[in-house]
Amino acid sequence: MGKRQVIYRKERICGNQELLNREVNLVTKEARVWHGRVIAVGSNEVEVKDARAGKHRFAVDQIDRIYFDVKTEY
Repeated sequence: MGKRQVIYRKERICGNQELLNREVNLVTKEARVWHGRVIAVGSNEVEVKDARAGKHRFAVDQIDRIYFDVKTEY
């Protein structure tokens, strides 16, 4: 079994409902990585809930990329 990484850049993030409830890694333009579950995606911001139940909001302009792993059969 392998893994495939799905990467969303700024132009694919805005309002993308595919990201809702996904466990993701969010990388800011300052190269900080946040890990958590996406609980809201708007046209201008994304909200992530981390493992300690902390909520963090990020303006889409602050985000470099959002990525997550998908397990594959091969």
